[in-house]
Amino acid sequence: MTIIGKLDLRTFLRNATVFAVALLVFELGTVGLAGCNQARSLSRSAEVVQPASPGSWKATIVSDGEPGESLVVSGTIYAPDGRTPLEGINLFVYQTDATGRYTTSGGDNRNTRIHGSMRTNAEGRYEFRTIRPGSYPQSRNPQHIHAYVSGPGYPEYWIDEYHFNDDPFVTDEMRGKAEKGKMSSILTVTRGADGVWRGIRDIKIERCSRNCTGR
Repeated sequence: MTIIGKLDLRTFLRNATVFAVALLVFELGTVGLAGCNQARSLSRSAEVVQPASPGSWKATIVSDGEPGESLVVSGTIYAPDGRTPLEGINLFVYQTDATGRYTTSGGDNRNTRIHGSMRTNAEGRYEFRTIRPGSYPQSRNPQHIHAYVSGPGYPEYWIDEYHFNDDPFVTDEMRGKAEKGKMSSILTVTRGADGVWRGIRDIKIERCSRNCTGR
């Protein structure tokens, strides 16, 4: 082989080595960047409050930092006889925030920011943690939480809104029409030492009539 040929081969090998090292550095940097981005993504997703699974009898429908007074509502859903607890009944609720506003789009308040669903357990129990909703701005409309019930053999229908017995906007007429005791849609709420309001409402399921949603 001539001297020129040896020099060309040596140059080729040196350039090939440099290229291989550069390629390795690039690949390592890309992997590191992807891993960094993935870590950021996981970090962001960890900050998002995950809703309760549809099969859970408990739901938390606000984050810990939601402005307003904490509220826990619980109860039992019974068969039409009013005595037999029903398992697997769905309860969907939605409400305004503490300022009395819905945060939604498309005109369907069911999709407002504060909403959630749960499914009764073997004892017919349900529970959801939220905040006390505000009255509509510049109105005398009572605080309220909308609710829908459904289950096997029971097409979805709306029930009377949850109200609160200490709300000055709840009228005597409303109190007279409401059920009595734990079946009442007007909750007797008490505030614990932890600052959380708690109330109980039991529900007797029924076949929907004029209050069917068709969903």
